[in-house]
Amino acid sequence: MKRLWSQGPVYADDPAFKITTDSVLLAAFAGEGKPFRRCMDLGCGGGLLSVLLHEKCPDAVFDSVDIRADAADVCRENYAANGINGDVLCADMRRYRTLGEPGQYDLVVCNPPYYYAGKPSPDPDRAAARDEALSPAQFSGAASYLLHRGGTFCLVHKPEFLTDIFAAMRLADIEPKRMRLVTHKADSAPSLVLLAGRRGGRPGLAVGPNLILEGADGKATEEVRGIYHMR
Repeated sequence: MKRLWSQGPVYADDPAFKITTDSVLLAAFAGEGKPFRRCMDLGCGGGLLSVLLHEKCPDAVFDSVDIRADAADVCRENYAANGINGDVLCADMRRYRTLGEPGQYDLVVCNPPYYYAGKPSPDPDRAAARDEALSPAQFSGAASYLLHRGGTFCLVHKPEFLTDIFAAMRLADIEPKRMRLVTHKADSAPSLVLLAGRRGGRPGLAVGPNLILEGADGKATEEVRGIYHMR
């Protein structure tokens, strides 16, 4: 296990997926919302989102699900090492009605496979996580089932799929409410989108300033340094 930052939580890597910028940014984005009591991470991997969000809401319950048994095992290890309260399930999140009672979560987070159609990966772990049927309709449907009315769904994805994501969220009774685009530099095209929706919410999307990863000097911006506890 490694410590994520000085005096921070410890973490063992998911055997198939290492720590990535998208998950770190999603945890920071989700943590900017209102306090929550119970969170579900759909497709949790090693549980990085729960570990990071636990730092912001240490009294909350964090449940997670992943289709891969080895990822679920590592997630349980990370829960135990950081004193996180919650259950880790090895299950297919697309069968979300098996994950528990409806409406029991204040927050659902998801860093899903971005490319949900096309040729599968030859790596069996990655192929399992990137099944072509894992679509915006399916992760939005799962989030809607698990959230109570007024609960929040936060995800990170690619901007080119925003039309599909907006349509899927609205069909699942989740209204997009907050969004930030992520760019590598100030003049770069967006490479990621951070999006929060509210189950049963009214129309009205607040678009925040772009989250810029790197300044003109090639170094991490002050915002990114803060997110990564580099200050």
